[in-house]
Amino acid sequence: MRKALLAAAALSLAGCRGEVPLRNAPPEQAISAILIGGRMILHSGETRDGRLEIGFETDGGKGEVYRVPVSADENDLYLVEPGSYRLAPTRTLFGSYKPTLTVVVDGRTYHPPFPRELMSLGPYQVIPSKVLALGELVVTVMPALPGRRPEVRVTLDDGVAARRELVQGMIHDMMDPNRPKAVRDSAIAWSRSLQNELMKILSEQDEHPLYTPAP
Repeated sequence: MRKALLAAAALSLAGCRGEVPLRNAPPEQAISAILIGGRMILHSGETRDGRLEIGFETDGGKGEVYRVPVSADENDLYLVEPGSYRLAPTRTLFGSYKPTLTVVVDGRTYHPPFPRELMSLGPYQVIPSKVLALGELVVTVMPALPGRRPEVRVTLDDGVAARRELVQGMIHDMMDPNRPKAVRDSAIAWSRSLQNELMKILSEQDEHPLYTPAP
């Protein structure tokens, strides 16, 4: 009986913290997906050794609470319930927001404040059976001043080019024999939705040209 109560309490606390959505999984009935990438930049250049988690929650704070892991140089497709969402700090076991992010780059752990700019983005409308490309989380580790720890900046590159590259990278995964089978199968299963998201992004690019023609 005591073990059952402890297990129930642990599940309850895990629910307060939020769940990690399924990654690179085939679509289920009426489920949606978000596509997010990561870039980790040191003063010596970009690295593929890095990760962090960010919250993705139903707009208004009531509803779905997800903890979304993001890895360096990866295109991550996660299954989420349809709805209106915002980026948010991750939560503790008791459901309160953490004031900082936990970022691991090249084996070193940093705890920068959660950027207010990320909380001001959105809301993101996640439509049933569709893929929504959010953009790339960019982590930049600045050179440390004498006697101080390095400053870490976290931003979201959600420009047209970044989102286009994300979707095109996922589509490319369908045909890349070096990618894990689960990734290729997921890309194939979501191929129509990925193509639709790419067309939507390309239409945005046409509406907002990257340069102004000379008179």
